[in-house]
Amino acid sequence: MKQTDSYNLVGDIGATNARFALVSAGSSELNNIQSLKCNKFDNIQSAINFYLSSFQELEIVSACFATAGTVHLDTFKLANNHWVISKSDVAIALKGIDINWINDFTAQAFATTTLTDSEVIVINKGVVKPEKLRLVIGPGTGLGVCGLIMSSSGWLTIAGEGGHSDFAPNTSLEFEILTLLADKFGHVAVERILSGPGIMNLYEALCQINGKDKIYKTPSEITAAAVNTSSDPIADETIQMFCKIFGSVAGSMALTVGALGGVYITSDLVRNFLDLFVNSEFQQSFENKGRLQPVLADIPVYLSKKENMGLIGTVYQTNNFWIQKGFKV
Repeated sequence: MKQTDSYNLVGDIGATNARFALVSAGSSELNNIQSLKCNKFDNIQSAINFYLSSFQELEIVSACFATAGTVHLDTFKLANNHWVISKSDVAIALKGIDINWINDFTAQAFATTTLTDSEVIVINKGVVKPEKLRLVIGPGTGLGVCGLIMSSSGWLTIAGEGGHSDFAPNTSLEFEILTLLADKFGHVAVERILSGPGIMNLYEALCQINGKDKIYKTPSEITAAAVNTSSDPIADETIQMFCKIFGSVAGSMALTVGALGGVYITSDLVRNFLDLFVNSEFQQSFENKGRLQPVLADIPVYLSKKENMGLIGTVYQTNNFWIQKGFKV
């Protein structure tokens, strides 16, 4: 573990991007971070091989991959892209080294334990109770959700697939949106709205309801138009409604798991319209739970400003893995 040419390979595998980095054995510093587009590769092995081809005389001693999907299975498909991951095929590609697989939002949750005060935006100060369970949530290509709690042996995650829970409308307009999305998808999970593709779904539904032609073809075009306050009112309404529904969903999930330790939002997507989000109805909607409003008002809500949260979480998991094997890291 002391060899300078020995590294741990870490990866954060999402639906759109596969991010890789190298970590010197016994270190926590990310090196040679690269982000690859998943749609450019047939499978994860080819992406790994492409990444490693940039380095010569490099010994990979272990790997940890944070992956969207049912990572407890030996073979699983990512929910929002074409990759089918076979753990045995990846092991063969990496010559039989130890590989640790974790859920992508498990990694995000671990990474929140490294955040400093300067690396978060406080959405709601609340009442800090660090010993209580945390909720980590964030929209990207899908909606990730994970619980996190401190135990005598360290941080423990409670992984789940909360992004696939039912969308529950609260207003007549939201009921109209649900009806349109149900016609399109059948089951309407919350990530059909709270995600990059969800922004597109929401925009198209609002255009139909308002009798307007669709102007934008990508979520980034919609968010850019919303950020430009003199631009398109439907784009602005889309992002405002996104924030409001996000608040409602986050509040419901916080109540479900008892997240008195705080809610941590980790989302590159939200940072694309950060000022709009901070000044939106997110927090009001988060607290709008009738008799339980005072409980929600006491829950701190933080937004991470830190990049590469998934990779940081894999390093945390990797170091724990080696500690369990008797190494000092």
